[in-house]
Amino acid sequence: MPVALERASGETLTDQLVASLRDAVHRGLLPTDTRLPSTRTLADELSVSRTVVAAAYARLVDEGYLEGRHGSGTYVRTLNEAARHGSAAPQPSEPVPSPTTADIARFTFRTGVTAPDAAPEGWGRALREVARTTPPNRYLDAQGEPPLRAAIAAYLARSRGLTAEPESIVVTSGATQSLDLIMRTLVSSGDKVACEEPGHPGVRALLACHGLTAVALPVDNDGARPQDLPRGRGRPRLAHVTPSHQFPLGVRMTIGRRLDLVAWAREEDAFIIEDDYDSEYRFDGPPLPTLTGLDPERVLYLGTLSKTLTPAIRCGYLVAPRDMARRITRLKDLCDGPLSWPVQQTLLHLIESGRLERHVRRTRQRYAAARAALRGALAPVQDAVTLTGIEAGLHVVLCPRAGLSAERIAERARANGVSVTTLADFYTGPDKPDGLLLGYAGMSEVELVEAAEVLVRTISDLDED
Repeated sequence: MPVALERASGETLTDQLVASLRDAVHRGLLPTDTRLPSTRTLADELSVSRTVVAAAYARLVDEGYLEGRHGSGTYVRTLNEAARHGSAAPQPSEPVPSPTTADIARFTFRTGVTAPDAAPEGWGRALREVARTTPPNRYLDAQGEPPLRAAIAAYLARSRGLTAEPESIVVTSGATQSLDLIMRTLVSSGDKVACEEPGHPGVRALLACHGLTAVALPVDNDGARPQDLPRGRGRPRLAHVTPSHQFPLGVRMTIGRRLDLVAWAREEDAFIIEDDYDSEYRFDGPPLPTLTGLDPERVLYLGTLSKTLTPAIRCGYLVAPRDMARRITRLKDLCDGPLSWPVQQTLLHLIESGRLERHVRRTRQRYAAARAALRGALAPVQDAVTLTGIEAGLHVVLCPRAGLSAERIAERARANGVSVTTLADFYTGPDKPDGLLLGYAGMSEVELVEAAEVLVRTISDLDED
C-alpha cells in the first residue's frame, strides 16, 4: 500500500492514513475498483492498531472515496462519485498540457501503418494451430527456424523472382534490427555510409548511434544517382537504397542506375543494402529486378512483413551471402537471440498455407481502391498540385506548383483537423523541395475522401490569396 506514517508528526495516525489513501486515489496509485486490504492485514503491515485503520476506512467511506461491499471487502470508488459526496476536487501533481493540433486531428496521413482491419484471413486459425503445438524444449536458432527460412526463400522466389538459399536468410524483428546487425558487421565507427537524399530519418539516426558518417546520395526522378557517389579513399563502405519505391519520393530506380550502382560496389569494394520495404504493392507497371539478383555477393536484401501484415508483428528478414549471414547470426545470437517461437510458427503457417499471398492480393485490391479514391478526391486541385510516387507503395507525394507553400498548406490543414507531413522533414541539406507526404493505408476510403476534401479547400483558399 502507498502509505507512509510518521509517528513523530503532530498529526494523528488516523489523519495521516486518511490523507495518504486519499492522495493515492487522486494520483491513480489506487485505481477505481481496487480492493483494499482488510483492516487486520493493513494494521499488521503498518504496525498500528486495527482501530486506526477501521477509523480511516470509515472516514473515507463517508467522504465517498471508498465503499464496503457485503461479503467482499472495501473498494475504491470513482473520483467523480467522490466529488458528488462533497470531497475536494483532485489537484493534478503537474500542469496538464493543452492539446496540440496533432492531438485534435480528425485525420492523419501517416506512413508506416496498415489498414486498421487488414489482419490476414485465417490469422486466428494460425494462432490456434500454434497454440495446440507444444513448444520445443531447446533454444531456438538465432538465424531463424529452418522451416521458416525455407518458406521465406520460396516466397521470395514467387513474389520477387529472387533466388535465395535458406542458409543465406536471417529472420529478424524488422528492418531496423536488420540494418543494425548489418552495420555492426560490415562497418566501424568513423566509416562512411551513403544514404538517399531525401531519405528515412530513422536510417540516419541509426548511423549516428554507431558513430558513422552519412554521405548524401541524391535522388531524382530516376532514383538514386550512383554517379554522385564518392570513389577512392573517401568512398562510403556501404550504401542504403530503396530502389523499388524510394522513400519518401516514391520513384523507382531505373535498370541503368541499378547496374551502375552494382558496378560502383564492385569497383570500390563496397556493399549495398537493398531495402525492399513495400515491394508487394505495385499498381502500375511490372516490377524491376532486384539489386540482389544482379549481384548477390555485393547486395544485402532487406524484407519486412510490417507492410503486408502489421508493424505490431515485428518480423522481418535479410538475405546476405552465406558467410556474411553466419557472421550476422553469431552477432544476433550474442545480442538478441532468435525471434519468439510463437511468432515464427504463426508466420510459417501463414506462408505455407498460402494465406499470406491471398492476404497480399486482397490488400493490394483494397489499397488500389484507396489510392483511386484519394486521387479522385484531389482532382479539383489538379491544376495547382501534382501527385508523384503513386504507381506503387502506400503513400504518395503531393507537390504544389510554384507560388503555393507546402508548409502553409500543412499548417492550415492541421488547423482544420488534418495532419500531414511536409517533404522537408526528410531532407538534411539546405535544398528542400516543396511537397507533402500522404500515407493513405491507415484510413478508410470514406476517411480519405473527407481528409482530401479538407486539403482541396485549403489549397483552393491559398491559391486565391
